[in-house]
Amino acid sequence: MEYLLEWSNYYKVGDVVYISYWYNGMITPVRIKEIRGRKYLVDHRVDSSQIKNAPAELITRKDIISASPEA
Repeated sequence: MEYLLEWSNYYKVGDVVYISYWYNGMITPVRIKEIRGRKYLVDHRVDSSQIKNAPAELITRKDIISASPEA
């Protein structure tokens, strides 16, 4: 049996990733500001974001939909 092994620190501070916003379910890009253990503090102040004034929030790795080519 073969296993796919991934590097545990795939996302770094400053990377732009896509998440589903908790309030309305909109897919939005966010920038990772800080890594706190297994959680990421993300900020919505990204040029292509439609909700730039949304507050920063803590998310887990499973909340990330995909990485953005914008990084």
